[in-house]
Amino acid sequence: MNDGYQPLPNRSHQEHCVKRYEAMIERDGKAYFDVEELELIIDHYLEENDTRRAKEVLDFAMSQHPGSLDLMFSEAVVLMNMGRLNKALEVLDAIGKMEPFNEEVHLHKASIYSQLRNYRRAVEHYKRALDLAEEGRDEILLDLAFEYENLNAFDQAIDHLKRALELNPENEAVLYELAYCFDLADGHHASVAFFKRFTNDHPYSFVAWYNLGNALSRMERFDESNEALDLCLAIDEGFSSALFSKARNLLLLGRYQEAINCYQEALANDGPQAVTFSYIGECYEKMERYEQALIHYDQAIALDPNWLDAWIGRGVVKDIQGRLPEAIRDLEVAVRLQPENSDAWFYYANALGRGGRPEEALAAYAHLNQLDPGSLDGWMDHADLLLGLKGPEAALKKLREGEQVHRLSPRYKYRVASYLLRCGQEQQALLELEEALMADHPGHQQLLDHYPESAAMPQVIHLLELYKQ
Repeated sequence: MNDGYQPLPNRSHQEHCVKRYEAMIERDGKAYFDVEELELIIDHYLEENDTRRAKEVLDFAMSQHPGSLDLMFSEAVVLMNMGRLNKALEVLDAIGKMEPFNEEVHLHKASIYSQLRNYRRAVEHYKRALDLAEEGRDEILLDLAFEYENLNAFDQAIDHLKRALELNPENEAVLYELAYCFDLADGHHASVAFFKRFTNDHPYSFVAWYNLGNALSRMERFDESNEALDLCLAIDEGFSSALFSKARNLLLLGRYQEAINCYQEALANDGPQAVTFSYIGECYEKMERYEQALIHYDQAIALDPNWLDAWIGRGVVKDIQGRLPEAIRDLEVAVRLQPENSDAWFYYANALGRGGRPEEALAAYAHLNQLDPGSLDGWMDHADLLLGLKGPEAALKKLREGEQVHRLSPRYKYRVASYLLRCGQEQQALLELEEALMADHPGHQQLLDHYPESAAMPQVIHLLELYKQ
């Protein structure tokens, strides 16, 4: 988005002006500066986030050049940076009366209205600026798209971004934003179709190939995704974001060593990063090479002691290894680092349950259920812990608490059926089982695994045969 001012390109001249100004202030003297020099000095302090000094320069500038229109623009920008947005609008209104066809007035106003969350007014002024502008129209269209995103009008945002690319197909910011908008609108098919056309017309756009790869990945077309990402990397072999996307595809395909190779290539390009070591640790964890996984999780934590995924990974691996006291300690760190992270609480509750600390585990599961009621595994593991501690009635009661969110899930229904059968409520169990079978017949193995005795029940066997596909 337009940030209110554009620093002038002559950096050495700007530095010279700033030194002259600061020397004048130090000796409490007087010196003459023309308007352009004063704008440069104001821009310098705004770049340094020193709004107080920028305002001092503005006051000095106004005393030397009263009534300067350019300095009125600077005044509006300084007021914006001071948070005095309504006062800045008054200044811009005054400029607009003198220069009604100046698109910069509307760009600044649009920026202010966006900050005020009056997105519709922001759209109006960006449109006026677009009508008046002769250059940079693709950037104004990008700003318009941001405002439509703020209004949740993603189709209009996408239309404006496409127009921007027609004006400047090399605008990478627009390409990234377009991919983001397609995601927000759940338009993965439309995203694939667009970026396929775009790469046909612009085959050397590595950003377009990258976006195409990501869109295909979201549709779980992983091999096609990697083909697009390989073309992206052929154009820019050091583009680590594409390496990460390709590695993730390979991980999801179960090709863990190839994924590791991609992450190691990213390490060679970018140097050691916690996120990269953490992903490599995840690959080794999937390969059941637990010591290698721990080494890489440790490397991630050494680089960033607050890297949550590495703490969770370390705790999970130690839990698998039976090192429960250590696992619990690592997962305690994870929940302290990010108390709102549901994954951390899930694995922490699991470890506490297996570590012989049932009351703490129940409290952790209760927190998880409240924090993330959409976590079906959280509800089911909570209920299973109660099954062992207090019996099927307590387990069923707990699982029913998640019914509002999960009642349409076949997994939920199979588990409810299991508990109902254990409680002797066979007719109700069969109703749940029938609904689950209609939705996902192959999933019935979940019931048989959870309650093996159900495989010998005639009514259960009858339903399994009746709904067999």
